[in-house]
Amino acid sequence: MKLKIFVHNVGHGQAIHAFTPSGEAIVIDLGCSEDFSPLNWLSKYNKVIEFLIVTHPHGDHIDEFLLLQRLGFKINAFWRPIWLKEMDIINQNQGQYSEKLDSYFEMSGRYYSVSPSINKVSGGVSITTFASHNCGVSNINNHSGVVVFEYHGVTVVIPGDNEPPSWRELMQQPKFAKSMKKANVFMASHHGRESGYLADIFEEKPNLCIVSDGRVQNTCARDRYTYHATGWDVQSRSSLSKTTRKCLTTRNDGYLYIEIGKNPNGESYLSVEAK
Repeated sequence: MKLKIFVHNVGHGQAIHAFTPSGEAIVIDLGCSEDFSPLNWLSKYNKVIEFLIVTHPHGDHIDEFLLLQRLGFKINAFWRPIWLKEMDIINQNQGQYSEKLDSYFEMSGRYYSVSPSINKVSGGVSITTFASHNCGVSNINNHSGVVVFEYHGVTVVIPGDNEPPSWRELMQQPKFAKSMKKANVFMASHHGRESGYLADIFEEKPNLCIVSDGRVQNTCARDRYTYHATGWDVQSRSSLSKTTRKCLTTRNDGYLYIEIGKNPNGESYLSVEAK
């Protein structure tokens, strides 16, 4: 019985796929790269998405939205920051995303409204979404959802492009603050850039941080996230050797595979693989 999480290497975008012990697929964001389509990859294994989460509707998080229908996916639940108005979303996206945004708006209209926090248990895994919707709409990054997985005492926190104003509001929510204190794996907000970094969220250090962006114009905060992590053994897929790491980046380490379960002796484990 395992929780499996794949953090795909999609360059500028974001795409995470999780599989619960009962085989249900959880999809967080729909980014892609020129040479890799996460949805095409997923379609080979599962055509049913139990829980689709779009942390916020910026183009690099909805890039594959049109593929959902083309590939015939069935979506049982859809979380998004529904309180955002269409014009606020359109104004903060480039024109090239207009067709994808139209599909996003159409699909959003077909699903019931949801609260800022959803708690779902799937295959024994607790999946909770947190969000702050009181920030100004001039920057919809601050309306990004944050997804928390908990299984066998291991906690994984995956935000969108949250920036300091939303982090500060989120830390006022006791349940979210508690999740951050328990976090074993933390995926850096806004792809690991300085704009998404806030030291105050690290009251307790996670074992491992994940950055998806590279060093672009010195905006990468990888060194800061490295400082906040205690370190974890990461296995190389190529050499099978293990190295203690504090921060991984998909740009350098390829896609990341996280597995959470119990050993034969009943002890919980967290396994992480990189390139």
